[in-house]
Amino acid sequence: MRLQHMTWPQAQDYFTRKDLVLLGVGSNECHGRHIALGTDTLVPEKLLELIEARAPEYLIAPVVPYGNCDDLMGFPGSISLGPDVLRAVMTRITDALYDCGVRRFAIVNGHGGNIRTLEEVGCALHRRGAWCALLNWWKMAGELNPAWAGGHGGGQETAAVMAVDPALVDRSAIDGQMLCNDAGDTLPTNGFDFVRYKGVNVELPRDVHQYAHNGWIGPDHPKDATEEWGREMLNATADYIVDFLAEFSRIPLPAPTRFL
Repeated sequence: MRLQHMTWPQAQDYFTRKDLVLLGVGSNECHGRHIALGTDTLVPEKLLELIEARAPEYLIAPVVPYGNCDDLMGFPGSISLGPDVLRAVMTRITDALYDCGVRRFAIVNGHGGNIRTLEEVGCALHRRGAWCALLNWWKMAGELNPAWAGGHGGGQETAAVMAVDPALVDRSAIDGQMLCNDAGDTLPTNGFDFVRYKGVNVELPRDVHQYAHNGWIGPDHPKDATEEWGREMLNATADYIVDFLAEFSRIPLPAPTRFL
């Protein structure tokens, strides 16, 4: 059930009966040379499609196709709202839905850079007597099956995009991970924003293009991705979310925060 396909009386009828809405949030950014810039939006859109087929009783709001990807702006085509604008956009969306009577927000998120901001939005809703579940699909998939876990633009996300549309993956452009030790050989790069020193990961925030020259990072090589992997992973994740929503829709609402 899509909000953008409804008339306002139809929306009003839904809000008199139910207080749960699904929202998708993505990003438009580099994921390596081989998969689409819109990966982090395409996958939540596909998951929402799968969820709708399984549980058409839930209302789905339009997907937000941009997020916070400031650290990926060195790659052409990346578009970032930044944390402040993303917070403002999500606050305005959730405020409007709250005023309609929504008290349970389930956000299907496709991008790690959105998490901190979405957590802040969720906490603000909780203080107003509402729940906000943050469904970071790639983390959930990796917990459902550790073989599906991955990094940024690696096998996991490549497989997911193949399940959306194989034409959005250019297998001829898949190459090895091009990490450089931009902080020097004594502090080798070890994943997103991290360097390794004496066996410990230390966060060293900087633009991704400084240390990942082709834009993908992770232990999961994209050459191992298959459409079958992507379909199985996204279907299992959608199944899990539908089960979660059934429980989420029944839990008591939190009491609004009052000063002591």
